[in-house]
Formats: sequence, structure tokens, C-alpha cells
Amino acid sequence: MSARPHLRAVTPLLVVADLPRSIAFYRDRLGYADASVWGKPPCFAMTHRDGFDLMLSLAGDAAHLQPNGRHDLWDLYLKVDDLAAEITALHIAGVPIDKGPTDTEYGMREIEVQDPDGHRICLAEDLSGAPRAQEVWSGTLDLGSAKLRLLLKLRRGGDGWLGDLDSPDQNATNLPIASIVRDAAGLRFDMPAIGAAFAGMFAAGGNELAGAWQQRGRTWPLVFTRG
Repeated sequence: MSARPHLRAVTPLLVVADLPRSIAFYRDRLGYADASVWGKPPCFAMTHRDGFDLMLSLAGDAAHLQPNGRHDLWDLYLKVDDLAAEITALHIAGVPIDKGPTDTEYGMREIEVQDPDGHRICLAEDLSGAPRAQEVWSGTLDLGSAKLRLLLKLRRGGDGWLGDLDSPDQNATNLPIASIVRDAAGLRFDMPAIGAAFAGMFAAGGNELAGAWQQRGRTWPLVFTRG
């Protein structure tokens, strides 16, 4: 048997009923790049996310449109580094989660969504590998009399989230966070050791956390940005 060349990529092709509608969904809802389009009238498009291509082909006949989603089967399986962040981005983009999050016996955490044609897309995070690197969020607390830089460090722990806070301008590191509650809409945490708490909502595609810092009876606006 002759040697086979190295396989470089696998590119799925989805048959769609409305090409502009599908391009808009994958671009505006699932974070793909603006598509390149071919045909007069347009009948084929190619887009990508993080270097992984996706082809969209306009159905020439209604019978050609046969998404697996109608049989409760996947049409696409997309692995992501951080499913919680993906869920946040989907929530902000207005994409309903059709199923999940579900932890599987084969070590994946999965959710399912559907595109306008009923193609079922599973987005999944591998839980069996090395622990995920921590998330670092930075913000500046404007107290009026002073501005304090804050670094919020989050990491997965068991079934929830763990974290601590740095205040470089006060030479304070790893200030303990007692509890963290995070969902698709936002995040809040409590720091009883310093009498502080924060609650905010995700924005900017999940890369900003805008809310309020409370400490010893006073409240200040605070925006954290994912580093």
C-alpha cells in the first residue's frame, strides 16, 4: 500500500433553503466570519471560524434539504475550549439552547442548538484533559478619591467556579472569593473577608462583565474585561 499524504482538514457542507439567511445565522449567531459567496444568483458560500471551514450550498430542490436534526441527530459537532463562555455568547446573540448542558460518559460537556433549516449543532468541551487555564478579567474601580486596578481570576472547580482577586495598586494578591454564581446572563461573587460583593451582566459577546461593586454600604459601577 502506498503512503498516504497527511490529512489537513475536514470541511462539512450543509444544504440550506435560504443562503443569505444561513450566512447571517452562522456569522451573527455562531461567530463565523463573513462568508465568501459564489454563483449568479448566489448558490454557494464558504465561511470559517478559528481556521475551521464550513460550506453552505443552496438546495436546488426541497427534497435536497435533509437535516439530521429532524431525527434528533447531529449535523455538526464543534469542540470549544470553554463551553460556559460559548453559552454566554449564544445567549447574547439570542440563540436558544435546545438541549444541555449535559455531561457525557465519554468525558464531554455538550449543548445543542439548531440553525434555521433544522441542522442540529452540538458544541462540546472536553472534560477529560488537563485543567483549563484560568480566566483573567481586568477592571478599574473608580472610587473618586482613587482608581484601583482589579484582576479577577476565575477557574473551574468541581461543579462550579473558584476564584480570587488581585488589587495591584494596594499590593494585594489572591484575595479570597467565598462564592461565585455564574450563568449565561452574568456573574456575581461575594468577598466577606473585605466586606465586598460584585454582580454584573455579560456584554460585548461575553468579553465584558458590566455591573456594580458593593463594599461596606457603598456602590460603584465596575466593568471587567476578559484578558
